[in-house]
Amino acid sequence: MKKPLLTLLSLFAFAVTAHANDDVLYRSSVIVTGDREETRVPTIPEGFALAAQKLTGNPDVVHNPTFASLATGAPAMVWSYTYHDRMFGRPIHDEQGTRDRPFDLTFQFDRTRMDHAMALLGERPWLGPRPKLALVIEVTDMARSYVLAADGVHGSDLRASFEDASALFAIPIIFAKEADLSAVAQENVDANERLARLKSRLGADIILVGHLHWETNEPGWHAVWRLPLGPEGTKWEIAGVNFDAAFRNAIGGAAKRMRPTR
Repeated sequence: MKKPLLTLLSLFAFAVTAHANDDVLYRSSVIVTGDREETRVPTIPEGFALAAQKLTGNPDVVHNPTFASLATGAPAMVWSYTYHDRMFGRPIHDEQGTRDRPFDLTFQFDRTRMDHAMALLGERPWLGPRPKLALVIEVTDMARSYVLAADGVHGSDLRASFEDASALFAIPIIFAKEADLSAVAQENVDANERLARLKSRLGADIILVGHLHWETNEPGWHAVWRLPLGPEGTKWEIAGVNFDAAFRNAIGGAAKRMRPTR
């Protein structure tokens, strides 16, 4: 049953005080059409999958053989849900009713039940502050090559997509400014030392280096990602995808490699 708004607000106010960072790890959002049960209930397993990936920092948790059976019981793990009209402020037009409007549906999952489900998967919650990830991304599209900078002329849609991927895994990201990237490139030291200095300058915990280029043959984006200042073997790639999928692969892959080991 949907909880009264005042009850939700009071509970959320307490949660923000008590577990401001952790509660978001048990939360996920999906897009639905209309704010009704027939579109809400079928999306709960998807919301559960997103929350499980965020909570554990493991994008591969959904491939666990036990995951599908747990997802069928996900409705019992929902503590609350809320809707946000994605067209808020825009009047209904033509024959459109509220049934046809897109909504962000946010699920808040019960902590105890989610923790138990993750334990059944052999996983554990990754609680507390997440490491800040600085991005050094070279992009080659059909028209140009450039580095994705915070104040760069090109790549605003790519930066927005990276921010969406950041929210999916609760990994804070930092884009360097063009001046910082230029200054580091001119330093007369080896590549890793330059990256270490940039990491310090940006106040990041780790740096993700990537090269994203458009493949006309596939077609789609081919991305290669590295964590050069991390353990050896921290390199992965993906091909034949749109840039949203490429950036989810980047942040999810980094999260999987940065999360605490048992």
